[in-house]
Amino acid sequence: MKTYGFKISLILAITVTAAAACSSTAVNVNVASADQNKVSAVNGAPETTPMGAAGESQSAAAEALISDLYKAHNSKKSPFFQTKDRGLVDRYFTRSLGDLIWNDAVTSQKNNEVGVIDGDPLYNAQDTDIKNFAIGRSEMKGDTATVPVNFTNYGNKQNIRFHLVKVGDGWKIDDIEYGGEAGTIRSWFKDSAAAAQSGVFEGKYQVGDTVCTVSPSKMSFEVRWAKGSGAEMFFFKENRTFETEEKANGRTNRFEFTDDTYDAGTFYRNDGKTFAVKRIG
Repeated sequence: MKTYGFKISLILAITVTAAAACSSTAVNVNVASADQNKVSAVNGAPETTPMGAAGESQSAAAEALISDLYKAHNSKKSPFFQTKDRGLVDRYFTRSLGDLIWNDAVTSQKNNEVGVIDGDPLYNAQDTDIKNFAIGRSEMKGDTATVPVNFTNYGNKQNIRFHLVKVGDGWKIDDIEYGGEAGTIRSWFKDSAAAAQSGVFEGKYQVGDTVCTVSPSKMSFEVRWAKGSGAEMFFFKENRTFETEEKANGRTNRFEFTDDTYDAGTFYRNDGKTFAVKRIG
């Protein structure tokens, strides 16, 4: 009986030990599973969510900068056309673009003349009657962003695109795109500098049997004909050439000069006819 009792006790002990081992194993598996879930949570959704939130935050920050610029501009606290606070310019623009804007304001004020920016650069117009104004969703690409602005001015739909770059923890405007022949605000300065270096296309010219008067105007040249009314705008091109936008027939009017004195050359009219050009005043 003792032997039989011993066997029963031994079997019971083994059974209890095995059960305890199984129970311990189950707990360990559950803990490991929970830890894996935590790792998945850290390496999975929570990681992408903050990144998405950061992207949304950066997009909103870029749009907010443009919104703030328009609010300041419309409340007569614009960074343009003022020479009292350079910091106001730097608040919105990169250093290189800010230099162009600031120096243009300082120079034009000092010389009492119209600068390169001679209209409203936020609406690309001399006169404004703005309606349906809206700032669109920014387009993000790395450390750059493009923010579109849409509105109508005297009933004409307009679209302006602000190109921003990341500077430190914030955004700065590096260029303003107007589209078409209007180009960008940087191109205004580039064309103005090129025209200034190209010589002097200014004064009175004999063109065939008529006369025209040429006056520089921002990034273009205003030509008024003796036989006719209104003004025609010519833009500096390469190789001593000044040209209008395309006419209804798809062609342009253009002046081509023989040398850098701009005293003589040829005028090519959009109907195919040509006329000798000579400076007379």
